[in-house]
Amino acid sequence: MRGPRVGVKALVVRDRQVLMNRYTDADGHVVLALPGGGQEHGEDQVAALIRECREEIGATVEVHQMACLFEILTERRYRDGAPIPLFHQVNIAYWCDLAEGEEPGLGTDPDAGQDGTEWLPLDRLDDHDVRPVELKRWLQSDPSSRPVSLGVCAPA
Repeated sequence: MRGPRVGVKALVVRDRQVLMNRYTDADGHVVLALPGGGQEHGEDQVAALIRECREEIGATVEVHQMACLFEILTERRYRDGAPIPLFHQVNIAYWCDLAEGEEPGLGTDPDAGQDGTEWLPLDRLDDHDVRPVELKRWLQSDPSSRPVSLGVCAPA
């Protein structure tokens, strides 16, 4: 049996806006999610997050302390009805800043379907399809009452 995958996510907040990756489907629907991805075997989390951000947002980040963690558990089926193996990822989001002189854009190896980045105003997150939804609520809550764990979240 395989264990969960570890993901690292960058929480970059500047001028009351959070940086998100933008994904647009064939129907034009836009979904936004934090930059980051899977930690590779033998790679520490900071190195993984710096690598993932270069790949996805084309910018170097400075990684600070952990902000929160959340799990994604998904079960899907192929079109013929056969089950797809369970995807289980434990995501650790870190507060980050862009390194001096860096600005985000589309990186060297973006995720499938990713077509850019966006700065979203924290007070307008409800106007967007931010995934996971639990993270959107967490970002909108009072910082002094934010839990460290968001638990199991709806798939991104």
